[in-house]
Amino acid sequence: MKNNLTKKLPNGLVLTAELNNDPVYPGIQISLKGTGPDSTDEILCFVEFNSEKPKGKELCICAYTHDQDDPVYYAGYHNDDGTPSSTINSQG
Repeated sequence: MKNNLTKKLPNGLVLTAELNNDPVYPGIQISLKGTGPDSTDEILCFVEFNSEKPKGKELCICAYTHDQDDPVYYAGYHNDDGTPSSTINSQG
């Protein structure tokens, strides 16, 4: 059984949310489905549990843009005190 959700948008684009059951980085990835016969899906963002991060800071968020292969944002969701982060810190 696939762990995917698909949503067709009013403009015809299709988003897919996929569960990642990796034991080290479990999470959810959101992709834009390819629109042509030779096109591939594009990862838009993901949220993961990064077991390499300090305890209480394992939940991380990542975002991409269409024109870059590397993430434009990757950061922990929580502050040092364990509360949700309220500022966006861009990577790079």
